[in-house]
Amino acid sequence: MAQESSHADRAVWTDTETDQLLLYLFNNQDKVGDTGNFKDVTYNGAAEAISEYLQSGPQKTGAMCKTKWASLKQTYNVIQKYCQQSGVHWDNTKGANIEGEAAGLVWSEYISKKGNSIMWPFHVSGWRHFERMDNIIPQGSGA
Repeated sequence: MAQESSHADRAVWTDTETDQLLLYLFNNQDKVGDTGNFKDVTYNGAAEAISEYLQSGPQKTGAMCKTKWASLKQTYNVIQKYCQQSGVHWDNTKGANIEGEAAGLVWSEYISKKGNSIMWPFHVSGWRHFERMDNIIPQGSGA
């Protein structure tokens, strides 16, 4: 019989912890691979570096940092994919800057497609981590 996972051991990430994780990975970007990922030793170092910023939930582990990085990278990649389309807007203040009924209809169609729903929070606001992510992930890596 499979043991149920407890919600008590799930990571709760604050903005400060996420910022510190990204700062650590930025400072160790020479260790990023071609796919935009790091080795476990780097995630373990990140967990240790951000430990002083813990506010709730369990202490972050290297595995938790790796999972958080994968989530951040997924968001970054979806924004990059959106930006590569013709005629779209993106900036870190207003995001996709969807205004008006016509733009709203096009946007709704776009985010209804598989994998694009991650963009929903950015219809009128940017993503605070975009620039830092852009500086960490190797350009042209397809990460």
